[in-house]
Amino acid sequence: MKFNWRLAAFTTVLAFGGLRAANAQTPTYTISDSSVRYASTAYYGDEVAPAVSDCTDGGCESSCESACGDECGPWKLFELNDRCGRPLNVGGWISGGITLPGRNVATTAPIAFVNPSDEMLLNQAWAYLERDADTGGCGLDFGYRVDYVFGADGPDTQAFGDRGWDFGWNTNANYGSAIPQLYGEIAYNNLSVKIGHFFTIIGYEVVPVTGNFFYSHAYTMNYGEPFTHTGALGEYALNDNVTLYSGYTMGWDSGFENFLDAHTFLGGVSISLSDVSSIAYMTNWGQFGDGTAKGLAAGNAGNIYMHSIVYQRSLSDKLDYVFQTDYGTNTGANGPGNEWYGANNYLFYTLNDCWKLGARYEIFRDQAGAGQGGRVGNGVEEYTAGTLGVNYTPNKNLTIRPETRWDWVDRNSGAFGGNNSLFTFGVDAIFTF
Repeated sequence: MKFNWRLAAFTTVLAFGGLRAANAQTPTYTISDSSVRYASTAYYGDEVAPAVSDCTDGGCESSCESACGDECGPWKLFELNDRCGRPLNVGGWISGGITLPGRNVATTAPIAFVNPSDEMLLNQAWAYLERDADTGGCGLDFGYRVDYVFGADGPDTQAFGDRGWDFGWNTNANYGSAIPQLYGEIAYNNLSVKIGHFFTIIGYEVVPVTGNFFYSHAYTMNYGEPFTHTGALGEYALNDNVTLYSGYTMGWDSGFENFLDAHTFLGGVSISLSDVSSIAYMTNWGQFGDGTAKGLAAGNAGNIYMHSIVYQRSLSDKLDYVFQTDYGTNTGANGPGNEWYGANNYLFYTLNDCWKLGARYEIFRDQAGAGQGGRVGNGVEEYTAGTLGVNYTPNKNLTIRPETRWDWVDRNSGAFGGNNSLFTFGVDAIFTF
């Protein structure tokens, strides 16, 4: 292997150069209301902050006072309870946008989740039903969750890892449906176990648009990490500062059938370092598949190991920093020793309750196309991207996310429609209910 000293030095300086860091389990910006949760309640935060702060304590800026109305909290389409009086979290969102390239190219690939270019997309029409397994740290409880999505992001969220479950639920080349989560959960005291089909605990960015600041995604998220798993995942709150994760999954992005005979461990630890900083290490490793898959999943074979480390630190009341680094290797993709690795940096600044600014800088290298099926393309290449964005939240149910992005490669591969770089402008809108 040719070690990438540039990337290693870059990662080391940012991770340890005086910035105490980060926390993958609580995204710095989460657009949705407190009932929208992802892979693990503790991993992504027990309470997800609403898009606009609580108006009862004077949190609203004068320009956003109209967003508060008589009662704080976003508008909900449904307010339901089960037969025992426990609340059922029912809701969803609709999001859509457009990406405009600076050059006349037919597609913005390999930039993920925003193709095709120059076309308005319905990205996610999402609905969910959830009952939390909440013991309050004492006793026994049960819960469940199911999510359904239709839109341009639907095919990207299917069980394409083994081409089972919801794979192929497509209406045309751009749109499809998926059930990215369907699981039951049992909790006893500080231990909970999730069984079924659920989001990964790997990485920082997530599939649901309500969990991300930017419209576009980082290369690590799309090419170096799983989206979903099927299996069982345990979560144990060791104390107020440490949470442990351990479970068994059937590879990456697979359904219930386990066509590829994949068997992997999923787990890790999240640690609160202080009131303003934390760190999370998550890993997935084991038998990736038997090599019988076709199409995009053809690389699901051999043994796999990958991990993601995410640091977060609040630098001030308004400024937050997140650092993520991923590393993975798969002996079954294009021969042994193939690796992928990357480093992402995020900086978020809150102007007021309506306006937030964000920046992302990333480097990703896919050694011989090993990462997640090798779909970055063009062989060994180092992808670099810088993104600047704004989140505008005029009320608690609506967020508009314009961004500008510059991508480039360093090996003259013509990765962007025959060009070595690409400038794009994107904007989307998210309405939660």
